[in-house]
Amino acid sequence: METLTIDPRTVDLDGLIDRGIHLHGHRGPFLIAGIRMGLLALELLDNSGYFGLEAESETGTVTPLSCLTDGVQIGSGCTLGKGNIRVTDARRARVHFSDKSGRRVTIELRPKIYEGFLNGRLEEQSEVARDKPQEELFIWETPQ
Repeated sequence: METLTIDPRTVDLDGLIDRGIHLHGHRGPFLIAGIRMGLLALELLDNSGYFGLEAESETGTVTPLSCLTDGVQIGSGCTLGKGNIRVTDARRARVHFSDKSGRRVTIELRPKIYEGFLNGRLEEQSEVARDKPQEELFIWETPQ
């Protein structure tokens, strides 16, 4: 059986977004931001995704915030089915990632971006999520 990997530096972002839309059912800013969040975690932890990585999403299960978790699954390869992602109900756009060596990173949507996603037009905010530099979308700590 072939084991898939994700290289966050060379991955086709639009291809991942298309996969995300097929899983999630529509294009939205939280989905796209979650994909990019998962990719950023892989880059920061030097991980190839799917295995050897765990995620804890603080979004809860209420939309549209919970849509972030679907994106994280696409971007990181952590899935509910494999049991390497958990969802807690803190109702925050924040995800904790850890690898098998114990290194951790927490990534969170910037408050201004979060508010824009909630209050802006879906199409425009989806483009923001796709095109803004990650430093302008997210806050994160250096991996420990």
